[in-house]
Amino acid sequence: QAIWASVLPEICPDQIDMNTDVSGDGGTGAPFEPSELTSGDPRFGQAPMMQEWADVLDVEDEDLLDRAPVGRGQVLQITAEVEQDENDDTSFKVDGKDKSWFLQKGAVTFKCDEYNSFSIHVTFCGGKTNKFGDDYAELSRAEQHATMNWLIMIGIAARSKQLTGYKDCKSTGFYFLFHLNYRRTHWRIIGCPHNSELEDTNGKLYTCNPQDANQFELPAYEGQSLTVEYHNRELWVLENGSRVVRGHWAIPNDGAGAAGALPDEQYVPAILTSNCPTHCNVRVSNLSAT
Repeated sequence: QAIWASVLPEICPDQIDMNTDVSGDGGTGAPFEPSELTSGDPRFGQAPMMQEWADVLDVEDEDLLDRAPVGRGQVLQITAEVEQDENDDTSFKVDGKDKSWFLQKGAVTFKCDEYNSFSIHVTFCGGKTNKFGDDYAELSRAEQHATMNWLIMIGIAARSKQLTGYKDCKSTGFYFLFHLNYRRTHWRIIGCPHNSELEDTNGKLYTCNPQDANQFELPAYEGQSLTVEYHNRELWVLENGSRVVRGHWAIPNDGAGAAGALPDEQYVPAILTSNCPTHCNVRVSNLSAT
């Protein structure tokens, strides 16, 4: 299913051309409710609720796992949709076309020495196809259309899980969805699964409902390392080495306390890639080494 990053009052023309439907159910199971933004507007199509990039929904998960490549370096598991660079074990690529919603196309999990205390660092690549803010605004329309790196999920997967590459965000662990606004000046961040809130270091809460406006935002810029840290059963987003916001997931009768602690089990670092042109470097480190 498609996971919506936000309801945008500011829709990029390129995103409209891609049949953006910001009023979809966001993969939450909520009933469809037409919004003032899209209701009756022929420019907006229907969000893809099935993976158009591959006929996988009628395929057994075992078949997907059987064709998965063997990762190198820190990679524990990598699905077939993700290309790992032959000359750089930290470099990963995915192709695609959707910039307006998160439609999963690929997953990678990573090895680490301590499965309950680690950080994941994601840095986007692409040169002229990876510009932000004013540099992006100065590009031609064609160059903007060719720009990549709009969405990614970064988080943790249960060590016992095998990821399929297309339906992992709600069933394998806990993730932060990073989605750029159309000016590429800020990341909008929500938790997935969406039965959660984000809390900053001052105690302010932010929605993880894909259709709500009050989402946490992080400045975006070229060369930035998106960092997620897992420690003491808490999942945090970091900026310049400092914690800025953490996830609170509602998990009834599953070991999660009122303080927002996650279930007590072993996790591995993970990224979920979208059906969107993406090129990134990923590094995992132990907290004791940072």
